[in-house]
Amino acid sequence: MSGSEESMIVSLFMSEQGELRRKREREEVDKVLKAIFADSSSSSEDSDSENEEHKECSNYETTLDLMSDIDFKSHMRVERKTVEYLIRRYSESSFVPSTSGGGRLRITFKKSVYMYIWYVINTVTFRQLANLFGVALSAAWLNVQRVTDFLISISQDHIKWPEGVYLKENIEKFLQKGRIPRVIGVIDCTHIVIKSPKEHDEIYLDRKGICSIRIQAVVDANKKFIDVTCGKPGSFNHYRILQNSKLFQDAENHYKEMFSNSYFILGNSAYPSTKWLVPPFKNYENLNESQRKFNQLHSSSRMVVEQAFGLLKGRFRRLQKFTEQTGMQTITNIVVSACVLHNICISFDDFYDVNEVNEANTIVPEKDFEDPNLGRSLDMRQKLYNLLKRENII
Repeated sequence: MSGSEESMIVSLFMSEQGELRRKREREEVDKVLKAIFADSSSSSEDSDSENEEHKECSNYETTLDLMSDIDFKSHMRVERKTVEYLIRRYSESSFVPSTSGGGRLRITFKKSVYMYIWYVINTVTFRQLANLFGVALSAAWLNVQRVTDFLISISQDHIKWPEGVYLKENIEKFLQKGRIPRVIGVIDCTHIVIKSPKEHDEIYLDRKGICSIRIQAVVDANKKFIDVTCGKPGSFNHYRILQNSKLFQDAENHYKEMFSNSYFILGNSAYPSTKWLVPPFKNYENLNESQRKFNQLHSSSRMVVEQAFGLLKGRFRRLQKFTEQTGMQTITNIVVSACVLHNICISFDDFYDVNEVNEANTIVPEKDFEDPNLGRSLDMRQKLYNLLKRENII
């Protein structure tokens, strides 16, 4: 077979693969749009007010381009330099379609990224998003999904376990914050409010009786996410989510690689005390002075994870509530993609001042974890307690 024939066969194969991918996308769009049309009419008051504000606009991309850097950051909650990085990376990715189909002009890389960011920083519906940027409803949905998938594809570049210089700097910062040595990160969970699912909605009801899914995250000293687990129903408690996460399996199976030199993470009292996870002492009104001081230092170090969740939901208000039913996997992917963008912003020193206090940002305390093996072995918490006591820190 000649080289030209081989090239022709490869080209035909790639063309067929591309057509299959587009066919699957069209089928998925048709399915999702039925749900979107049904849900858009019952969107939240926040969405309605945002739509009224921009109802005359049909191409917000041009409006954003003409803004000063300060105004751009005010409207998009992300600096222009961060957005330009996303546009460049997205344009180089395999998630950009070669054609738009139907003879229409392809939506620009910039508009695709703008639409994704506008969707996650607000609570607009896909219909309102389409009107704002002058695109079809299906195009708005597809482009948000593509940029979401793109961000997940680069998540390993931005959500990663500390090592090398990063590990040493992170441990030092935690030491300065709470005077506790060898801390890698802090773990906790938060809720993402969703519309009631059509099936098995009871398992998504959290302790407040609200339908939600949960994020479990480990945060470093800079409020970056170094591990994220998302999508478990709102009724699941901290320990159940932890036990069923990849983090737990990796920590148990690769403890020496992840927690060399007896490093560990901190968690609240809803977590078990293990060789790699240290919760505070449970307060049954019988703690001695040293144990109370230990808990105070512990609490001071743990604040970073609550701050990270507050920043995440404050900048990306979509994570405060999903007003449309778009499927659990889609919601989960959007949440994870926002966590990736959160980390990218921090890497670019792109900070956002969260002034508003929202009920969705609060972390509801859970019942203390009851360890049936408590006292049978000298766990990391006891070792840490003994160390801090010897050093006269507590």
